[in-house]
Amino acid sequence: MLIRDMTAADVGAVMEIERASFSDPWTENMFLNDLAQEIAVYRVAVEDGRPVGYMGMYHVADEGHITNIAVLPVWRGRGVASALLQSFVELALSRRLVFLTLEVRQSNLGAQALYRRHGFCPAGVRKNYYRDPVEDAILMTWKLTEEESQK
Repeated sequence: MLIRDMTAADVGAVMEIERASFSDPWTENMFLNDLAQEIAVYRVAVEDGRPVGYMGMYHVADEGHITNIAVLPVWRGRGVASALLQSFVELALSRRLVFLTLEVRQSNLGAQALYRRHGFCPAGVRKNYYRDPVEDAILMTWKLTEEESQK
C-alpha cells in the first residue's frame, strides 16, 4: 500500500469513499477548497493505482486537527486506516506539533479503539456534534511527549 499526498485528480475516488462512509458526506468542492488551503494536509492510501482510503488534517501553529479519515468498506480491517493515521502521527512528530485532535461518533467504538492504539485519549464530549443521525462526538487528542519533543 502506498500512502501519498492527495491531489485534485484523486477527489472523484475520494468522493466514492466519502459517500460509502458517512451519512452526511462532504462535497467535491469542500475537498477541492481544502486542497487549495496552505493549512490543509490530505493523504490517500492507494492500492492498484486507486485510492482506497484517505485522511485530512488542518495544521495551524503547533496543532493538528484531523478532519476526516475513511476507507472503502471492502478495504476495512486491512490496516488502511491504521497506516493513514500512523503517517499523520509521523507528520506531527516531524513538524513538532504539540497535539492532534479529532472527533469521533460516540457509537463508533472501532474507530475509538484504532485511535487509542495510536496514542489518542478521550478528552471531552461535543454534544450533538453529528447530524443524520444526531449524536455526540468524543473529542480525542494525541499529545507530543517530552521524550518525543527532545528527539
